[in-house]
Amino acid sequence: MTLQERMMRPEGSRTSLPIKQAKTTLRNQTEILSDLQLKQILRLLHKDYNNLGMTISIYETADQVKADRSKYGQLYLDDWCYQDALNGTLGGYHKLGTIALFPFNHTVKNPAYRKGLMQLFLIQDLFHEIRHAYQRIHMKKQYNTPYITTGTNGYRSQWIERDANRFAYRMMEKHRSTLNAILGIDFTWNSCWGRFYITIER
Repeated sequence: MTLQERMMRPEGSRTSLPIKQAKTTLRNQTEILSDLQLKQILRLLHKDYNNLGMTISIYETADQVKADRSKYGQLYLDDWCYQDALNGTLGGYHKLGTIALFPFNHTVKNPAYRKGLMQLFLIQDLFHEIRHAYQRIHMKKQYNTPYITTGTNGYRSQWIERDANRFAYRMMEKHRSTLNAILGIDFTWNSCWGRFYITIER
């Protein structure tokens, strides 16, 4: 993790103290988005999201997930994340500032729009997981609420998940034009809570 030190002077003090700000580290193993595109997208977010100490790993294939786990153990992928990524049920993951994204688990049926839609799925998952990193630092009470994964109070009823979904949706809509420009997308799309719909003009 890259750390940037800056000097701050406490109010009423004549001495400067070093304050460490944790920067974002990218581990991009895909060709879906370039590192440059990812950096451009991250710059769209408020400055509060710049120093959350995130390490973002993006995998294009299940084999990359297996190789990373073999090399680094649970540093980037814990047990349940690893298993769910490989069984196809997980698009993204966050734990203690570590984010992992698995765009290969999204299905795009229309080959004509596959690249663009895979990019949009990846960005939406990225925004969702980054919001969890933000919650962990700035919304600690809500973030630390016990997580229920079964019954009627499952995934969709968790406050942190509803909040992350709303945030991702809002960012996709707010930055639609800029995202299209960054990605070179020339088709009309709409997002609706984790799904994308294409409008084909005839």
